[in-house]
Amino acid sequence: MLSLVGDFLEESGYRCVRAGSGAEALGRLGEGNLSAAVLDIGLPGMDGIELSRRIRLVSPELPIVILTGQATLDTAIQGLHHGIFDFFEKSSLNLAALERSVRRGVERTQMLSQNRELLGRLQDSNRLLKALQAMTKMMAEEPHLDRLLRLVVASARELCQVEAARVILLGRTHDGGLVIENSVGDGAEALLGVRLRDEEGIAALVSEKDEPMLLARASEHPRYSARCDEMPTSRPGFIAVPLRHGAVAGALVVAGRGAGPLGVEERGLLTQLGWQAAAAISNAVFHEQAVNFFTHTSDMLVDFLERIDVFYPGHSRGVAALADMVTRRLGLGEAERRTVHFAALLHDIGKLKLDPTLLSANRPLTEEERRHVQQHPLMGVEMLRPITLWKDILPIIHGHHERWDGRGYPAGLAGEDIPLGARVVAVAEVFDAMTRDTPYGPRRTPMEAIGELEAFAGSQFDPRVVRLFVAEYRQRAEQIPTS
Repeated sequence: MLSLVGDFLEESGYRCVRAGSGAEALGRLGEGNLSAAVLDIGLPGMDGIELSRRIRLVSPELPIVILTGQATLDTAIQGLHHGIFDFFEKSSLNLAALERSVRRGVERTQMLSQNRELLGRLQDSNRLLKALQAMTKMMAEEPHLDRLLRLVVASARELCQVEAARVILLGRTHDGGLVIENSVGDGAEALLGVRLRDEEGIAALVSEKDEPMLLARASEHPRYSARCDEMPTSRPGFIAVPLRHGAVAGALVVAGRGAGPLGVEERGLLTQLGWQAAAAISNAVFHEQAVNFFTHTSDMLVDFLERIDVFYPGHSRGVAALADMVTRRLGLGEAERRTVHFAALLHDIGKLKLDPTLLSANRPLTEEERRHVQQHPLMGVEMLRPITLWKDILPIIHGHHERWDGRGYPAGLAGEDIPLGARVVAVAEVFDAMTRDTPYGPRRTPMEAIGELEAFAGSQFDPRVVRLFVAEYRQRAEQIPTS
């Protein structure tokens, strides 16, 4: 029977592992990937039903076909209990029907294997998509270009499980050629400032065509350039995807994978990462340009203000430094701290619209003159409002002379209705003013000025801001420049 069935199945195209007993069958169960088992019930030492039970413990999904000379109801019930796939009587064995049953069992095994593989790939895809979502979220929240590019490289390396990854950002020269303006990642240092010839470089081609490229080896491509495409890995596999968003042009490149080749799945994931990275890079570039604009424009305006506000040289920058000290202690985010910093620098910018003689008068001002000077927060807002990039600092400039008790100007706001940044600038400005000589009173020592702040905490000033200012000043007094 063993020879009859085995020979027939092998002639039908199957690879058969034969065993003459249950014990031998269990011993050979691990030889290769078995797709079905054909068992005789009348085996020596261990019948087919018991062997089925033991096979189930090792391979619970393996289809088992029973050959029996005693096709009783009890045997059938036992077989069903042990998950038997099919029964055949040896006395009337139809080999063609047996082969069809085995084929169905093999197909079921293959289907289950494929389902497990698909499920595993789906789980891997879900894991990778979740990782991609987490990476893109981190990229979107990173405003600094250098840190962002390092994050993009690390994300690409992790996502594709590769040995090398690199970002290349391209720019145009005055004659229309391409130059590598920025590069971060493996082997990136040597690329900065490299001018590319026409039709040179896979990275340039990918950026130009805005299409990803998957290669076994980059060096085999006609556009390969050792200057910009060489990656520090000896392993095969190369993917380059475009970085294109607004003015951003470049490529994200990975290469060298030990655990299997780089394929279309990795290309798709890296392409998605490239889309998100390009948008984040564009935002980071805009952020840096905005900060550069804020810094240089603020410096020019402050320099101009100090030329006419002769009693307050260094006041604006001193207030900004003191405000930075408080916002650090408040634990504000980087964007909020930056907003307060520039508002502190420009808090008095409205004085540029005042009569210059009022700012240079070496005497106390009349009541009418004082009321005119008190318009400078509104004038500052009026000056800066057309610049949309500065819209966030306007409420702080408007409210830096409001009082905690509601007796300030220009709107008479009180308590928490006053923007937090304005409450910070109010404390910083008064402290800086008290510690310099002005027509309005003698210079106070820092400790005397701190005493004044504490005396008016809860009336003129936010008591919490005063408390944090005093604590931070006592800790950092030596680091703070004096007026």
